[in-house]
Amino acid sequence: MKIRYGLVLTLAASLGFTACAGGTTSAGPAAAPAAGGGGAVRGQQLAQGQRPRQTDDTKAAQKALGQAELTEGEAEARTLYEQALTSAKAAIAADSTNPLPWLQAGTASIGLAQYYEADAFLTRAEELRPIYTLETEAMRERTWINLYQEASPLVNAGEHEAAAVVFEKANVMYDRRPEIMVTLGQIYAQLRRHDEALKHLDGALAIVTDSARLAEMDSATVAAWMDMGKEIPFTRASVLADAGRFEEAVNSFQALVDQNPGDIAMRRNLAAILIQTGDTTRAFQVYEELMAQPTLSNLDFYAIGVGYYQGGDYTRAATAFKGAADRAKKDRDALEMWTRSLQIDSAYAQVPAAAEQWLALDPNNQNGMLILAQAVNHEGDEAQATALVHRIEALPVVVNDLQLMRREDGARVTGSVLNKTMAPGTQITLGFTFYDAAGNTLGTQAAVITLGQKDMSETFDIMYTSTAKVDGYGYTVLGG
Repeated sequence: MKIRYGLVLTLAASLGFTACAGGTTSAGPAAAPAAGGGGAVRGQQLAQGQRPRQTDDTKAAQKALGQAELTEGEAEARTLYEQALTSAKAAIAADSTNPLPWLQAGTASIGLAQYYEADAFLTRAEELRPIYTLETEAMRERTWINLYQEASPLVNAGEHEAAAVVFEKANVMYDRRPEIMVTLGQIYAQLRRHDEALKHLDGALAIVTDSARLAEMDSATVAAWMDMGKEIPFTRASVLADAGRFEEAVNSFQALVDQNPGDIAMRRNLAAILIQTGDTTRAFQVYEELMAQPTLSNLDFYAIGVGYYQGGDYTRAATAFKGAADRAKKDRDALEMWTRSLQIDSAYAQVPAAAEQWLALDPNNQNGMLILAQAVNHEGDEAQATALVHRIEALPVVVNDLQLMRREDGARVTGSVLNKTMAPGTQITLGFTFYDAAGNTLGTQAAVITLGQKDMSETFDIMYTSTAKVDGYGYTVLGG
């Protein structure tokens, strides 16, 4: 999964959250941003501080650093940086008020990829001689860019924890740019490391709202930062919700709705978190207002249905899920939830219209057949109820836990297959078909499953690639 500005967090899926309507930009960087070049502005107000003093140790350190910069051999360069660091530390031990060896030690530590140590050395050098900031800021930002590029392939490969380790090193070296902070906030949000996520998101927000900092940057960078800043409050509010800090989350989402009153997705987010807090009265009021909107999509209706379902209003949940199914003719998930809402609401006469569409796409779903059997039996059709029971008994396998996850490049389907009557080791194929909102076929993808022991389940996870938006799916069982 790509890390994105405006990320639809994993946590957001469970809470019914969706990203706001604005555009999104990949934060998996193929190339690092250009350097900001803000040091000269700051330098006008910097004090000279302590005068640097040359000693035998600082001279030795400087010589080793110069040689390390010129050598092409990695091992030889490392040896020279180690020598420079040793000499710089000796100079510090002799006179800790001399800013020069602190600067040298920081430079050598960067060469040794010891970034936390480098930051400590450079920070002390800057404290002793503030004018050094003119030099160290450029050094820090260059290191930030190098580490940004080092982490890029890790992000693009989905190795987010490994990328976070590199990004943290970059951030400690240079904390005057928001790009890495935003990405770290998103990574930690996915990992549910809430405090760390909020720390970095707040740091990024402080930068993109700092007029003095923005004045130091070029117009293209400022524009990019401002776009990035628009997405941070949503991500931050979602993290608060996932952390269980509901009062803060509600306030954050309400502020976003107030700022974007026409944003349907943001209003859905507010209602979803209100459901989590138990404030169904206020949540349902938001949903009622949304249901009156003429431009709702199938995904809007589905999210509203989830909210009503979680809030215990199954009549209105069924209406919303039906709205989703009407707009995406073969959305198996919407049809299932429409059916389940009708069943819980005891609207048995309406169940067959929903359940039969569900089972046409999900023919080996035992729960769907049981719900339909219960409904028709309640309505007095004992013959159909009996036929459904026999159909359930004859199922060789049962498909459970189906879930569609829409992606920019297609869809992902997960689920499980329960072996009821077939010999262990038998292979079956689930042939999935994917549809657009109108019910037109987009393409197919097969999942081959080797069955385990009877009454045991095997999970599956398939990816379907498509440039068209996937809004429905179904399967058939082959083999065995």
